[in-house]
Amino acid sequence: MTNYNSKEEAVNPKNILEKVCTSPKQAFQFIDNYKYNKHVILLLVLSGIVKALDKAETKSMGDNIPIWGIIGFSLFIGLLFGWLLNYIYAFLVSKTGEYLNRKASTESILRVLAYSLIPAIISLFVYFVRILFYGNSIFQSTLLYSSDEFLNNIISYIFIFIDLFLMVWSLILLIIGVSIVQKFSIGKAIVNIVLPAILIVLIFLIIYVVIDLIAH
Repeated sequence: MTNYNSKEEAVNPKNILEKVCTSPKQAFQFIDNYKYNKHVILLLVLSGIVKALDKAETKSMGDNIPIWGIIGFSLFIGLLFGWLLNYIYAFLVSKTGEYLNRKASTESILRVLAYSLIPAIISLFVYFVRILFYGNSIFQSTLLYSSDEFLNNIISYIFIFIDLFLMVWSLILLIIGVSIVQKFSIGKAIVNIVLPAILIVLIFLIIYVVIDLIAH
């Protein structure tokens, strides 16, 4: 069993989730030093569920599917793809990091990625509250939070702001985490995070162009 020296360190297994949010540099250093894998799979699965719910909302899946169908779909996608897509991204971050003269392993990047997703996963609670009050309507194209148009707009903007805030918070944590495990400056860590994202976009763009050419 790994000795975490919890009495000597500010970060330990009992407060790791809290410290990622309040003291990210110390937390990610702890995660990297001890190759701390606890919660990683769970966090990746939960992030997959969040992404599936986001997709269901943007695609207005509630117009054709009942609420329990959407929840079941999100759980299925989260369990099946939550870890896989994040693993692919972690692999690409690791590989592009090699061109920037650092060689953190895919597993090291994946641990950082999983814990950096904690703020984004908090949006599950936001979804729970919204579903509790508004049911399947939040996944429908005719979503109305209130009969009053002004109030409806205000509530919509509040939820958009919360989602944006949590997403940016997760991104900041990811930048800090990558800078720790790769021993990069913040600027270089940003480059290391952006390059794989650009690569993924280019791959999908090429696939789209090829399919479009074949279809015509």
